[in-house]
Order: sequence, then structure tokens, then C-alpha cells
Amino acid sequence: TLKRYREAELTHGRVGMLAAVGFLVGEAVESKTVLFNGEISGPAITQLAQVNPLLWVLLGAGIAKAESMRAEIGWVEPENVPFDKPGQLRDAYVPGDIGFDPLGLKPESEEEFIIMQNKELQNGRLGMLAAAGFLAQELVDGKGIIEHFTS
Repeated sequence: TLKRYREAELTHGRVGMLAAVGFLVGEAVESKTVLFNGEISGPAITQLAQVNPLLWVLLGAGIAKAESMRAEIGWVEPENVPFDKPGQLRDAYVPGDIGFDPLGLKPESEEEFIIMQNKELQNGRLGMLAAAGFLAQELVDGKGIIEHFTS
């Protein structure tokens, strides 16, 4: 159970860190990028609703593929799991380690890996809180986060 909690916290922390950066980058490059032809504007919480619906399909497909790969790597197949232990992780699986490290940042020793993973957990918690704070602030007054920093 603790292993599943650690996996969930690492995963949600990674999403939180990406969300916090996404808030800031989305508002900083607003109408300055050719990606969406400069049509996306306003606070970050309103930007996703302004994009082409095709992006929703691509985004959903990408998330589904990433999650199914993560499930294949970390979880025991449902037909091999006892009824009273749904969502059982593989014995050899280390939470958060899905074998994706294109920059070669993963430490070689297990001790250093645990230290790095704890740092990731701490930064992930901060990312989740930051994203929640950004969301709440934009919902309260309708102004973007960058707009708050500059005023």
C-alpha cells in the first residue's frame, strides 16, 4: 500500500510541476507564438478551452498512451491479481521509475536514486500547491498570474 501511495504521489507531483510551469509559460507567451496563430489569450485557466478541438483528441490520445505504458511497466496484469488486492504493483517495480530518462539524470546507485526521488517528491508537493494556488487566484479575480506579478 505504501508503494502505491509513493507511486501516486510521484505521478501527481510530476503533473503538478508541469501544471505550475504551464501556467507561467502559457501566459508568458500569450499571443507571441505561431503555434496557435496568436489566437489564445487570457488567464491560463481559460486557454485550453480556446484551442482547436483536434488538440483535445491528440492530448487525450497521448495521455492514454503514456498511462497505458506506465500501467504495463508497473502493475501486475488484472487477471494475475487476487480479488482482494486490486491495483497491485510488480515486486521489482520501483515507484516512479518507468525507464524514461532521455537526459541521463537518474543516479546509478540506489542510495543516490532515493535521495533524488525524495527531492522530486518535495518539489512535486510544491508544484501541486503552486498549481492549486494559481488556479484559485485566477478563479477569484479572472486575472492571469503573470499579470499579478507585473502589477
